Amino acid sequence: AAEAAIREFAQAGGHKLGAVAQPLRAALTGRSTSPGVFDVLAVLGREESLARIADQID
Repeated sequence: AAEAAIREFAQAGGHKLGAVAQPLRAALTGRSTSPGVFDVLAVLGREESLARIADQID
């Protein structure tokens, strides 16, 4: 579900997936390299992923 939503978001904005996945990876892990962003989302789970993204927005 998350992967489909992120791919759809990127496509709707006219962005390549990497342009969306890279900042998302940084928000989730604090690093520029990590396992696949969709794997990171799966391991962290919905609540932790959203909390980490929110921390970067604030």
